[in-house]
Amino acid sequence: MKKIMSIIMSSILSITIISGCSVNQSDLKTEVKENSKKVEERVITDSEGKEVHLPAQIDRVATNGALNQIVLMLGGADKIVATSEAVQNSFFATVYPRIKEVPAAFGGAGPGVMNKESILQQHPQVIFGSGYSEEDKKVLESGGVITVGIKLITPEDMKNTFLLVGKVLGEESEKKAREFVKYYDNNVNYAKEKTKGANKIKVFVASGDGSKGSINTIPGNDINTSYLDAAGGINIAAESIPTTPASGNSAAVDFEFLINNQPEVIIANSRTTYDYIMDKNNGSQWQELDAVKNRKVYLNPKGVYLWSVRSAEGVLQPLWLGKILHTELFQDLDIKKTVKDFYKTYYNYDLNDKETEDILNPKA
Repeated sequence: MKKIMSIIMSSILSITIISGCSVNQSDLKTEVKENSKKVEERVITDSEGKEVHLPAQIDRVATNGALNQIVLMLGGADKIVATSEAVQNSFFATVYPRIKEVPAAFGGAGPGVMNKESILQQHPQVIFGSGYSEEDKKVLESGGVITVGIKLITPEDMKNTFLLVGKVLGEESEKKAREFVKYYDNNVNYAKEKTKGANKIKVFVASGDGSKGSINTIPGNDINTSYLDAAGGINIAAESIPTTPASGNSAAVDFEFLINNQPEVIIANSRTTYDYIMDKNNGSQWQELDAVKNRKVYLNPKGVYLWSVRSAEGVLQPLWLGKILHTELFQDLDIKKTVKDFYKTYYNYDLNDKETEDILNPKA
């Protein structure tokens, strides 16, 4: 009897142990699965303060406007699956020819107008941008596209965006972003140090030619105002137009303002504006300005993207501004060499002399 009871107890104990092991194995599998999920997913905070859940690896992104250039600079251009029409018809396509093969999901100039259907057809994992409506976000996210909000207003915003985009793209891009932020800071600080104590040069930035009335310019909170300040200049429109008009209209002045304030230097943001300002035969009031009479009118450089707007090539803008506003203080700066070095370092592209000249003196 004792022997039988011993056998029964041993069997019960064995069953209990086996059952326990079975439960533990099941729990273990669940735990491994959960840990695996955590490894496969990353959580970041975008520029709008929103928590964004990302896959561990990002291989497909949609980019508009200057974001194309930032992604290219950070080594992620091969991940672009939807782009802007504007960059396909610019020097960008010379530096990175594949961009012409990428579907243009943003039409028109600048950042372009988004075509949601085109974006969804390309199945990007992520789309960068700002100002998307809640409705647009819902449509994109319902199609599996994660929106990552970015800001491109101030130099600090720019640096944070470089780091954010780098983090989204992956470890190697994040490293490049950190290195680029150091370069960005060094250039701004170099210009500030060079012009410390120098007289501020009065500058007017012409975003339009005034042929049809008011003259578009930049407000005090524009990023180019910051670059002007770093390079020893002052935006003469900043005091009267400190911020972008709430109406959504462009910042603008009239010729009376310009004649009363007489800028020492005028910077045109486009070739057509520059040509109109310098044309002595069109009967415009530009010819009444000292800067025009003294031939102190300059065309802003433009490479893969315009330097004076919110793009990573803005890193070169304070150096170029310093060179034209305080030439005597920047004699040690070879701007052509600086541009060539930038393209080689950040785009792995060797500029020839003509391309360099075309960037510093754009044809269009």
